[in-house]
Amino acid sequence: MTSDHSPRMMLWRPTLSHLWLNMVVAGYMLAVLNAGFWERLLGIFSGKPLQVAAFGLASFALTVLMLEFFGLSRLQKPVAALLIVIAAASSYFEQVFGVLIDREMIRNVMETTPTEAGHLVTLSAVLNIGLLGVLPAALVFWPHVRRVSGVHHLWRWPLGVATCFGLVAGGLMMDFKAFSAVLRERHDLMGSYQPGATVTAIFKFGKEQFASAMPEAQPIATDARRGAYLASADKPVLLVFFAGETARAQNFGLNGYARDTTPGLRDRGVINYPDVSSCGTSTAVSLPCMFSALPKAEYSREKFLSQFTLLDVIERVGFDAQWFENNAGEYDIAARTGVSRVDATLDPAACEIECTDEIFLPIIENTLATITSDTVLVLHMIGNHGPAYYLRYPPERAPFQPDCPTAEFAKCAVEQVVNSYDNAIYETDYVLSRSIDMLQASDRAYSAVIFLSDHGESLGENGLYLHAAPMFMAPEMQTKVPMVMWLSDSYSRVMGIDTACPMETAQRPASQDNVFHTVLGLLDIQTDTRQPALDLTEGCRMAAAQL
Repeated sequence: MTSDHSPRMMLWRPTLSHLWLNMVVAGYMLAVLNAGFWERLLGIFSGKPLQVAAFGLASFALTVLMLEFFGLSRLQKPVAALLIVIAAASSYFEQVFGVLIDREMIRNVMETTPTEAGHLVTLSAVLNIGLLGVLPAALVFWPHVRRVSGVHHLWRWPLGVATCFGLVAGGLMMDFKAFSAVLRERHDLMGSYQPGATVTAIFKFGKEQFASAMPEAQPIATDARRGAYLASADKPVLLVFFAGETARAQNFGLNGYARDTTPGLRDRGVINYPDVSSCGTSTAVSLPCMFSALPKAEYSREKFLSQFTLLDVIERVGFDAQWFENNAGEYDIAARTGVSRVDATLDPAACEIECTDEIFLPIIENTLATITSDTVLVLHMIGNHGPAYYLRYPPERAPFQPDCPTAEFAKCAVEQVVNSYDNAIYETDYVLSRSIDMLQASDRAYSAVIFLSDHGESLGENGLYLHAAPMFMAPEMQTKVPMVMWLSDSYSRVMGIDTACPMETAQRPASQDNVFHTVLGLLDIQTDTRQPALDLTEGCRMAAAQL
């Protein structure tokens, strides 16, 4: 009689060679988890099946090469399983939101908050990644693999890697002229190749993190000093800088949008800048770039961390520089000046689920009541952070209906998604308008306001949603951002600014490169580091005889 625990009763498991398992895994990932890659490849080589086949062969060999290179001996199954899950997750977010995974997207993932990440962990995401990623990854551990001895590994591993590399090169050499041009000009093709694109992005992020780990920031603008207007002010100067989040210029009422999403700002006569470009398409790039003296063309994370920021320069001349956070973080902008995170203790009504930007109003009110020295408040907004736009505004201030009451766009019509997005812009308008009214009504300080969004957002155009598209392919919806400035009458008078002048210059193209120099100019902080050509208030300061 056979025991219940006899080997005959055990689950049958196939036996494969090391190479065959890699080929099966590579075939699955390339066939099932690369829809975006194949869509682009077929579009590029439309009507050219031989080129598609050759490039596909090279891509298959490249996938096997990754598995061979990283999956040495007993590492094979864990590595293969991990790559399947990575490919499944990346493929899902590309198909749903149109996003490609690059270094900055990896930075966004690594630096996001649990709350933000939770908005993306939907039932649809769990089911899709579970069925196409986690389940196949688990099946990798099912077959037995014939292992060779350690001595054989000395020649088998390099031979396997070299053979795969040769197949990649051979596939590309079938039409090298066409393929090299595609690789050089169509970065989106390999940017959609999984898991290769994500693995490459992870390594690039790690390399950048290693290169910029704990740099010693060097002071800049060490000659900074108070100008004559700032020095003679008989009351504190207060600049409130709203660092906006994910607001795009195209949906900003002041910029000619069909909907009046900014009625409050329109009534308050703000200076509107209709043509402003961002430094990047993600907060992790645009926000630090905005507060750096580095222009977009020279910006890198390593360079940013190696020098002081705008807040350091402002603090050096005696300002109290305060950063209040209602988002994922300030990315070391205020590393030396300090950061405060808002919470429900400031205003429980503004934080029923997550804190909306109305939470900043008590901060402004308290600052006005206690201010005794020149102050800059930087208020980092949650703004239009997606995909949960519906959490960014209270139901009573949602004029555009029906909205999309979920973070799963697939459950809403495009019109509903846009309605929710526009409601979030409308909420930003409300917060800015209330802030201006509070500052206008107070006689405790000479007040000014700047609002500038970090980057824009795609709302389904060309199949794209959200942001963080690589700059080489980013649409204007992600790179054109709204910006406004408001100066109280007393601020303009005391600081010697002719308000008609910035109204005129605002019609010129601008970018986040202007921020560092414009803030210094607006506050009358004198330094050779300030570039007059980048100061949006340059030429708007009146001579003393005109005051």
